[in-house]
Amino acid sequence: MGDEKNAGAVSEPAVPSRGITVELSYATVPAFEQAVEVARKHATFRQFGEGKGVKVLVTYQLEELDALQELKEASWDLRQKRAWLHGNEIEWHQMAQLTHCFRELLGRPRREHCFFDGNFWSGFGCRYAIANLSDRINNDWLGFGRLESGGVWVFDKPRIAAYVKKNLYTGFQRCPAFDEEYLELFFEVFPERVDPVEDDRWQLLHNRQGEVIGAGPTGADTAKKIIYELQDKIRERRGPDKVQENGKRKLPGQFFRAYQTPTKKKKGLLARLVG
Repeated sequence: MGDEKNAGAVSEPAVPSRGITVELSYATVPAFEQAVEVARKHATFRQFGEGKGVKVLVTYQLEELDALQELKEASWDLRQKRAWLHGNEIEWHQMAQLTHCFRELLGRPRREHCFFDGNFWSGFGCRYAIANLSDRINNDWLGFGRLESGGVWVFDKPRIAAYVKKNLYTGFQRCPAFDEEYLELFFEVFPERVDPVEDDRWQLLHNRQGEVIGAGPTGADTAKKIIYELQDKIRERRGPDKVQENGKRKLPGQFFRAYQTPTKKKKGLLARLVG
């Protein structure tokens, strides 16, 4: 590295309180040099340490996710790397996942983005809740509760809330699209009890022995309809003009500027997402 001789004169910089900060430690593999060249393009690039102790630090703002994506790809094979989001250290894989997901949202804003990963529906406002309402994967939470006489399933909502928060509050809560108020309201409007006889959107779930172990939607399309219905309830509570179509708070328009197009259709989508 051309600046390696002068690196020792630079003390380790503090991690900024805003933005996504990436630190890469020296490695002998070509990927390190390639990643450094990518990082060097940014105005916040800093290099410190000497010899094999050389490290680089660079901070991207949430409006610069394309540039961050380039660095993530260049540093894919590096083992010694760290990340911070708004000054808080976060696991690299979480940073990579949530910035990729948020970048997708900015590029293609849709009502279902934070609720549907292309396969499974989740009502908790984040794809990484690991608590699906549809299909048989990551749906253990649908068994949190008890069966009453008459075939009515009563959900243990406090247990569900604790389970979902345990998964989300490991770093994903720092995503700009994460909405804590929405999450709390979802727990409130989610049904306490479901009776498959009275509401045919729901069915009792059974294990291989035929025992009832929970209750869930009858299919993926039904799960979507239930989630949209709950979103509408949350939207009415928060004020239709104050939130997005899905009930979550509107995002600052500055995030979308790099992705805006002159088409009327795209502007219409953005108008429902930004404040």
